[in-house]
Amino acid sequence: MPSNYDSRSRGRPLGITILCVLGFLGVFFSFVGMLDVIGRGGPSAVIGLAGLALVVAKGVVLTGLWSLQQWGYKWGIRLYALAAVLDLLTFSVVSLIIDVLIVAYIASKADHFR
Repeated sequence: MPSNYDSRSRGRPLGITILCVLGFLGVFFSFVGMLDVIGRGGPSAVIGLAGLALVVAKGVVLTGLWSLQQWGYKWGIRLYALAAVLDLLTFSVVSLIIDVLIVAYIASKADHFR
């Protein structure tokens, strides 16, 4: 007999929770690292500011994923797909595989986002 409740009522998938917790840890350490780069001054400060903007954007996207928002889903796919492209350009094979798997996993959980 089919169930009467939709998949969104089941709550956040465990994989999304793990992705967000690890992502928030990464955001924290990257934030501190970017502040250090900005503190060096000169041309490094410009690179650090760009990196800081990306770190803040990732934190916002992770918040959307955590709360299962539709915009978090859309921007999460875009953010990790962009990371995969950058990994491809920098020949980071392991990071590329991880980012592609993350995109695939988020896409597989589309029915959980409202």
